[in-house]
Amino acid sequence: MTSDDLKPVAISVSSAALLAISQAAIGCGIGILVAERIDEKKRNTAAIAMLSVAFAATLLPVVSIVADLVNGPRSKLGVRRRLRSIREGSGIQAAEEAY
Repeated sequence: MTSDDLKPVAISVSSAALLAISQAAIGCGIGILVAERIDEKKRNTAAIAMLSVAFAATLLPVVSIVADLVNGPRSKLGVRRRLRSIREGSGIQAAEEAY
């Protein structure tokens, strides 16, 4: 894969913030798993909670990005939708077509 094959993906500020939070939660979860000073049961519970928060925070932006790639204005479906709206909305009203 060359750099010419890569398409830029624009994400909103809220999606970027959620991704940053999820990455921090993943780091905390991994750090807790590695920590030796905490009781094993408490450590596992905290790590699972952090990883769950990270997964939940990551899921929404990822779904949003994938949906935009599939349905966005530059996708195949978006182009087809726009062409259909242009063809159907030609400016000729139904009453004018009868003449």
